[in-house]
This record gives sequence, C-alpha cells and structure tokens, in this order.
Amino acid sequence: MFKTNPFLQEAAPQQESNVIVDLLQTVVVALSICVVIYLFIAMPNEVHGQSMEPTFHDSELLLTNKIVQYLGDTKLGGVFGDYKRGDVVIFKHTLSQDDFIKRIIAVGGDTVILQDGYVYVNGTRIEETYLPEGRRTEGGNFIAEGQVIKVPEGTYVVFGDNRSNSTDSRSNVVGFVKRSQLKGRVFFRYWPLEEFGVVKRVDYTNQESAAPFSTSFSVA
Repeated sequence: MFKTNPFLQEAAPQQESNVIVDLLQTVVVALSICVVIYLFIAMPNEVHGQSMEPTFHDSELLLTNKIVQYLGDTKLGGVFGDYKRGDVVIFKHTLSQDDFIKRIIAVGGDTVILQDGYVYVNGTRIEETYLPEGRRTEGGNFIAEGQVIKVPEGTYVVFGDNRSNSTDSRSNVVGFVKRSQLKGRVFFRYWPLEEFGVVKRVDYTNQESAAPFSTSFSVA
C-alpha cells in the first residue's frame, strides 16, 4: 500500500507562504516607486472651474512635471528645462488651500502692458490663439489697462485662458507669482480619453504676425 510522504505534505504550505511574501514585496516596491514619482517627478491634478477654458475644462485630469520645479533654475536646467512663457503651470496661492492652474505670460525681467484688449510683452503683442474666439484681455486692479508693468526677477505673470472668468495676475488677489509658489508644469492630460495626450507649451517667440507696440512709454 502506498504511503504519503510527510515531508512532501509540509512543502505545500511553505510554497504558499513564499508566494504571499513575494506578492507583498512586489506591492511594497510598486508603492515605493509611486511615492517617489509623486514626490519628485510627476503629480496628478484635477481641473476645477472654467478659468482655463477652452484649453482645459472642469474635472479634466492632468499630470504635472515636478522636475522643472526642483532643477529648472539649477545648472541642470539646460537639460530638464525651466519655466517659460506659454507654459501651463500649477501653483499654490498664499491665501488659499487650493492649487491654481494658469498660463505663464511673462517671466522676470519682462515688461507687460494690456492695451485695447491685447497683451504686449516686451513691446510685442503676443498672438493668443488658445483664447475663446473674440475674447479680449481686460485690465484689473493689479495690472490695469495701459499700465506698463515690469516683472520682478524670480516672479511670473500668469493669466487664465478664459480671461473673463479668471482670477489671475491682473488682480491683487494673485499679482506676481513667486517661483517658490509654483508646483510644476502641466505636460499630460489623461482624462477624458478623447483628449488624452501631451500638453505642449505655446511658443510666443516664433509669431511672425505679432504686432509691435509702437507708443513710447516708461516702466512704472
């Protein structure tokens, strides 16, 4: 009569235990990678409100590049890039618990003027093709119509694409945004699926149709 080997009977529970340990190790490693990515590489953001329409809509899900925040203004900035005009960025407002999403219009050292519904940076009108059709840029209580503003070094002027429904640098509520307030540059949209893809920077430097601001002025 065939007898069961007791040593073989004990091997099965040991194998199951090894599988569980391997699975737990895999989960821990995966979670660790996710934490590192979230803390240092990219973070998810959800759009709230209409201030960036029609570029982004309420409840859309985006990924934000955080590397630019940590390395952009260092010697490695040439490799990873730094914030530039036309970037869509996430930043923390000093008086709010919420993150804001806006577009960089001007950087430190630039001059900005709002004139007749258009934005002029360093004397040249920027062509903002992403704005809703017929939408103009009105001044506010921080950057008023016809007022020339010089952007301090280390700060940015940011506007929402939906100019009539955006609290941005035109308002005293936001004003100049410091680099320390920025959290990263939006680089990818993953929801909704029909809009799935890379979010590109708008390049203002190659706009042949941009009109110069010919009126002489002094910087305030």
